[in-house]
Formats: sequence, C-alpha cells, structure tokens
Amino acid sequence: MFESEFAKIEYIEKDNVVFHVWKKEAHYDDYRKPVTASLQMLREHKDSIFIVDARNGFEDTKEDVEWGFGFFLPELKKAGCKVWGFILPEVSDIEGEIDLWTNEILKNFRVVRGKSYNEVLELSKTTYD
Repeated sequence: MFESEFAKIEYIEKDNVVFHVWKKEAHYDDYRKPVTASLQMLREHKDSIFIVDARNGFEDTKEDVEWGFGFFLPELKKAGCKVWGFILPEVSDIEGEIDLWTNEILKNFRVVRGKSYNEVLELSKTTYD
C-alpha cells in the first residue's frame, strides 16, 4: 500500500485490482510518486486491472501529461496491464482532461468508466480478455 496526502493506492487481491484514489490535486513529485507506486504494484501483480478513482480529479500540468504519456503508459503496458478503469460521476468537471488521457490510453488498453468501484469492476469483466 502507498498513501500520501494526495493519493492512496492499494492492491485488492480478491479482485486483482490496483486501486488508485486521488484525494486532492497533485503535480510534479506529488503526482508522480503515487503514480509510480501504482506502477510498481501493477508490476508486482501481473494482469491486474488498474482502477483510478478520479472523483477528486484535477487537470494535470503539461509536464505531468508528458511524463505520463512518455514514461508511465509505456511502462504500464510492459507491466501487462490491459484494462484501465475510471471512477467518475456521469459528467465531470474534468471531462477535457479525462478525454485527453482516454484517447492516449485507448491506444494500448481497454478503458471502462463507471460511477463506483463495483460498477467499474463489473464493466472490466465484460471487456477483459
């Protein structure tokens, strides 16, 4: 498990999920440390589903987006992750940010979106190879 004032990440064994919860806005090291912790858990638990609770989400800095696209997503693919789930309300204040990430994520992963952990988990099972 990893926890900071910005995020909490845990592996939920019964669901084979790395669950990343954003608590509040984070940038640069405050953003990258939790994301890197998620990546490490995904490496340790092959073929796990990555679920991000983005209900407290925020717009990333340009530098964090570049880091995410250039480092995190390629490493996530190497870790064997195939499904990325977002927990979000039906309409979110950060739709543009979510669209930006979703468009990039879809190049290598399946993306599911739901309003709760259980909804995302169920949707991931219907799309998971």
